[in-house]
Amino acid sequence: MIEFDNVSLKFDELVICENLSFHLNQGESLCLSGSSGKGKSSLLKLILGIIQPISGRILIDGQELNTINISDARSKMIWLPQNTNLPVNSGKELIELLDLNTENRKLYHSYLDQLGISAIAKEKLFSEISGGQKQRMVMAACLSTDKPILLLDEPVSALDDESIDRFIKLISALKGKTIISASHNQKWINECSRIIEL
Repeated sequence: MIEFDNVSLKFDELVICENLSFHLNQGESLCLSGSSGKGKSSLLKLILGIIQPISGRILIDGQELNTINISDARSKMIWLPQNTNLPVNSGKELIELLDLNTENRKLYHSYLDQLGISAIAKEKLFSEISGGQKQRMVMAACLSTDKPILLLDEPVSALDDESIDRFIKLISALKGKTIISASHNQKWINECSRIIEL
């Protein structure tokens, strides 16, 4: 479903990857691991087409990413960025921004429950809840779009151990999702089927 074919990326003298190749099938999960500043987020941005490799190819469903098909490829993806500073002030505004239909809104509220977000917290502004609660609400909204490819940048960075366990349980129950994440959290890394150390 996602393939890197001899992909190289560097910024000035900083080499992020050189001739990186892998193939990730539908339903598999890959974690890009390594310390901060190693380029994990940059590899996710390659898949999104935000930045371009200096050489090599990236394929989604057998189609090489290019300016012609990038919109189609992105329609299959949801991206959970590390920085969840969004142009909205609440969960209600977030699901309106994502234009979720009735079924997806039901998923959103189900995921909030599974992630331990109380009914009171659901109604509060983002400025009135903790960073971990906000991150879980953004997670729930992203997952409720029901896209086949999940790109997760440090998905558990603001979560305590109980919240991490809840998130892992929820993700594990999703069937057929192809997940590429960037993380240095060992508990999350252990749950992924494949790991690339940067």
